[in-house]
This record gives sequence, C-alpha cells and structure tokens, in this order.
Amino acid sequence: MVSKVFGILFILTGIFALVGGFYTWGDGSLLNQTELIKLLIPWADIILTGPLSLMAGIGILKRKYWGPILGLAASGIYIFGSILVFITISWTEDYSFYLIVPASSGMLIGLGYIIQMIGKRMQ
Repeated sequence: MVSKVFGILFILTGIFALVGGFYTWGDGSLLNQTELIKLLIPWADIILTGPLSLMAGIGILKRKYWGPILGLAASGIYIFGSILVFITISWTEDYSFYLIVPASSGMLIGLGYIIQMIGKRMQ
C-alpha cells in the first residue's frame, strides 16, 4: 500500500516538475528568462527530475527491481533541490506560496521515501 502511494507521488511529482519547469517556478516562461540562475533548477527539473520521477513511479507501481532504486535517486534530488529552493527563498526574502509548497512537498516525499526504505531494510 505504501509503495503504491509513493509510486503515485513520484509520477505526480514528475509531471509537476516537467510542467512547472517550463514556467520557471512562477517567474514566467522558461524561454523568456535571461538570467542563468533562474534557469538552472527549471532545466534540471525538465532534463532530470521529471523523467527520473516518472520512471521511478512507474517502476515502483509495476514492482520492477529498479523502481525503488530510482525512487531513492529521485528522493535525493528532491531533498537537494528543496534545500536549494529554501536557500533561495531565504536569500531573496521571497516567501511565495508557489515556492514554499513545491519545495516542502519535495522534501517530505524525499525524506518519507528514504525513511520508508530504511524501515523496510531493518525488518
């Protein structure tokens, strides 16, 4: 049951990463940006995080051996990306709902999946 929930969460996160990446987290279209710093996380979401999340979710739901491995890799990226966003939020003092919610969700999913996987291995 828990694996199914995480599989669905990974798929949803992958979709949101792909779609959200094209709109640079609320700063307008990716194609209209001129500052590199505003492009880094969105392009990483489009190139890596989105596809990896989709593959992890599918692998977990289909019970493939590589699903949990990709899930752990995606979780690490979620945690790292969330920390980057939290640092950016603090630095710019832009406490936008559109920044805080995705970063918090990524952090919770990433940590939750890692904790769940460690719990499974300790049984």
